[in-house]
Amino acid sequence: MEIRQDGPLLLVEQERFDARFPADPADDLEQLQHQDFYVTVKGGPTYYASLMTLGAIDAVLRRWAETGEAASGRYFFTTDLVITPRPGITAMIEAIDGLVREEEIGNACQVIRAR
Repeated sequence: MEIRQDGPLLLVEQERFDARFPADPADDLEQLQHQDFYVTVKGGPTYYASLMTLGAIDAVLRRWAETGEAASGRYFFTTDLVITPRPGITAMIEAIDGLVREEEIGNACQVIRAR
């Protein structure tokens, strides 16, 4: 998988979609546990998605238990969330590919720009 810089975002071009995300290319992208994406389906709309691992959600809940946020970590919610079973950009792109291929991305994510 090729990842290249596209202005302030990193870009992954796939057959069915392009995914852009804010990340530092110097970071270990295969260790990402939480990443926001802009996904443009080829010939279709652009969606916003946030991908997280269960470990990332657990870390947020534990932090909130200490800070008092979200009723001291008693709940977690976000819109446009897709949960991946393992960390890393590869797992996240595979999840996005599945959403696009199975035509589920419109159910999981919000359109931010129509065609």
